[in-house]
Amino acid sequence: MEAITITLNGREVSGHPGMTILELAKESGVSIPTLCYDAYLTSIGACRICLVEDERTGALMASCVTPIASGMVINTQSPKVLERRKTIIKLMLASHPDSCLVCDKGNRCELRNISADMGIGLVDFQRIPLKATIEEVNPFIEKDLSKCILCAKCIRADHEMVVEGAIDYIHRGFESKPATLNDVPLEKSDCTFCGTCVSVCPTGALMEKERIYRGTVATAVSTTCPFCGCGCSISIEVVDNRIVRARPGKESSVNRGTICVKGSYGYDFVHSPERLTSPLIKGNNGFEKASWEQALSLVASKFSQIKNAHGPNSLAVYGSSKCTNEENYLLQRFTRCVLGTNNIDNGSRLYSAASRIGLGWAVGFPGTTNHMEDLEQAESILVIGANLTASAPVVGYAVKRAVKYKGAKLILVDPQQTKLSSFAHVWLRPEVGSDVALLNSMSRVIISENLIDEEFVTRKTDDFEAFSKSLEQCTPEHAEGITGVRAQDISRAARLFATAEKAAIIYGNGITQHVTGTEAVMALANLAMLTGNMGRRGGIYAMQSDRNGQGACDMGALPDFLPGYQSVEDNQTRKKFENLWGANLPSSIGLTALEMIEQARAGRIKCMYIVGENPALGFPNPAFVRDVLSSLDFLVVQDLFLTKTAKLATVVLPAASFAEKDGTFTNFEGRVQRVRKAIKPVGESLPDWEIIVKLADKMGHPIKYPSLQKFMDEVEDLVPLYQDIGYAGSEKKSTDRVEFDSSLSTKRRLYKGQFPCGFGRFSPMEKRQPGEIEKDGYPLTLIVGSILFRFGHGSRSARSPRLSKFSPQAYVEICEIDAKPLGIVNGTEVKLISEMGEVTAAAKITDTLPAGTLFMPKSFPNTYVSRLFNVVLDQRSKTPSLKACKVRLERNDSHG
Repeated sequence: MEAITITLNGREVSGHPGMTILELAKESGVSIPTLCYDAYLTSIGACRICLVEDERTGALMASCVTPIASGMVINTQSPKVLERRKTIIKLMLASHPDSCLVCDKGNRCELRNISADMGIGLVDFQRIPLKATIEEVNPFIEKDLSKCILCAKCIRADHEMVVEGAIDYIHRGFESKPATLNDVPLEKSDCTFCGTCVSVCPTGALMEKERIYRGTVATAVSTTCPFCGCGCSISIEVVDNRIVRARPGKESSVNRGTICVKGSYGYDFVHSPERLTSPLIKGNNGFEKASWEQALSLVASKFSQIKNAHGPNSLAVYGSSKCTNEENYLLQRFTRCVLGTNNIDNGSRLYSAASRIGLGWAVGFPGTTNHMEDLEQAESILVIGANLTASAPVVGYAVKRAVKYKGAKLILVDPQQTKLSSFAHVWLRPEVGSDVALLNSMSRVIISENLIDEEFVTRKTDDFEAFSKSLEQCTPEHAEGITGVRAQDISRAARLFATAEKAAIIYGNGITQHVTGTEAVMALANLAMLTGNMGRRGGIYAMQSDRNGQGACDMGALPDFLPGYQSVEDNQTRKKFENLWGANLPSSIGLTALEMIEQARAGRIKCMYIVGENPALGFPNPAFVRDVLSSLDFLVVQDLFLTKTAKLATVVLPAASFAEKDGTFTNFEGRVQRVRKAIKPVGESLPDWEIIVKLADKMGHPIKYPSLQKFMDEVEDLVPLYQDIGYAGSEKKSTDRVEFDSSLSTKRRLYKGQFPCGFGRFSPMEKRQPGEIEKDGYPLTLIVGSILFRFGHGSRSARSPRLSKFSPQAYVEICEIDAKPLGIVNGTEVKLISEMGEVTAAAKITDTLPAGTLFMPKSFPNTYVSRLFNVVLDQRSKTPSLKACKVRLERNDSHG
């Protein structure tokens, strides 16, 4: 592609065809003011502030929408340009309120800054003020359209970045304004309150509704969002050791300038009055405050006593997918070197173990295989078992952009109607638990119609013949009887996927939290390999529920693997770690999370150390779990809050939040990202890594941890996946990922297409293909999942006032067909009863569910939806079934 050369302010510069004058100016270090431009938005030239002059003709042109042409002679500061810019600014100010001194936007107002730069003070035009209408009752966003300059950035962000379509221009001429359909309040529209429009607004027209601080802040810290596994870059603004605002970060290679409601408004939990501020020791009269010396001395003494009396395998450690890589690495090292056991697991056992095992077996890589950037290049996207717009919003944005703007065909597999349903080219609604039958049938169609990538299958895979033979009975007609999906629709979806040049697969907990989770993941890998969609093409995207589920496993917080998925049973591997750590390591595989509970019930586990997790709420059959934890000889819980699990402990250790420590997270695609300390820890709380180091020292096994850089150096030496990652600011460059620069936020430990033993493994279909097992007296299927305004099991989001205010009450969604015979209407209190227990919640009548199916969020801590589930494990991954169960529905007439 031949470069185009122009003259810019007297200097020759070159750019590529299609580049605008503004883009070339920015690349060349020439500043051109603008109010409507954003790198992530389509330029429309609305504000006209970016006018420049072509000195050949004297023509003025908007630089943001004018492509460069050979021979142009552009002047960005000519007298004609400056005069016209000033006039435009004055016209804007003529209808803008004189409220700069009291406006909360302060020095962040781009209109104010440009006016000051141009020396514009009093406006000599006749003032025509716009009406101010501030009527929103939601807790998130407030509109003051008297400050709107009609730049359309909010509208374009809504349409192009998050692809929601909640707002657009209404009326014409001077009456024009951005608004919802029929100008209803935002809370009655399709708005998801992601805050992206607020972040791009150049004036004070869109602002936070419930502002903690009014005005401009001096301190802003770039870090990573603490909620889901997407790993959005955020900038948190701080005043007087308090977070007052969150915005999409500048290093937004994942979220590309967007954010979701939790990222924008969910950080309040950091300053919750319920935060633990000092160590607690349980006495005869309940918990009493203690010093760190007292608490750690007691913990060290009890750990040593139990280890000496009952052996190291009488202790177990349950780590957190919310903690940093450094903390998980240290925790597993503490468990193995100090306690002497491999009994360590982490919270991702509940949702991603099936991915690690299924993908590890099939493609030799324990997670997502491709970049987020690749996703929007796919021609076909299969989304299964994931409500992306609620559980992983920025991935949902990417899918919607791919469909709306790049022509991708979406195959959606979900019994529940979601916001992605209207984007789907094919929407399949199978019976809950029948995913394996559906996927195997799609593979059968692809093979029988000769749609496979023969070169890929022949050269890069193994066991194809056995796999193909195992699918003989898996015709679409046979699958229709199991799944309830019409045979022709199954065939259509299979063809759409197989005939795409690049096809991507995205899946989530709706796959991994069933008893057939690992089998379903392998079935998805089969689909990808059949069509050659691995490595640099297509790819598999395994969603992670929690912030660092991927990193916790990468760092070895697992009972069977040392860091980097290196087996604890391999003598050579253990020797390598022993030489560096200076300790003998246990060689037998330890216990998984639910196995710890089972062995504690049997009396073999005497003591547990639980860091940042809440099994008394999140595990199935929580009453049983609470009884087991209460019966332990000694229980230590390390957390931000006095959770239901912490209340059972003998010692509770107060941990610092994400905003109070440094470290790294690894997101679902394997991108290693910085977490930066923005405020001091609350009270006497400490970062988890510091607590672990102090505890190891108390037990006579000091672990040196001088700096983050030293930690990463050690990880690079020991963990192949993390070689040459480095920290932000490092001059190291990755030899494996030369397409990335040296910024840590863009580095990931990447799948490079290397299959185990040189080949991908097809997994032949197993004989059993169970759906949800029918139970007499329990005719309905309850699906449990995520919602946008809450997160996880609610420990943090329930303590975020704005999120709680918008979604305050537990509810169950019921379709009209199931509700009407029982006289249930919106707001009726109902009981859900399974063979294990019952919960109560408010009814919410919906048309998004098929008859016989209910939906309930898992994120209301006081509801204990997990009490409806028995402990039933996927035998390969040891993940409990937590996605669906059989229930019956009753009115709670005894209420009130």
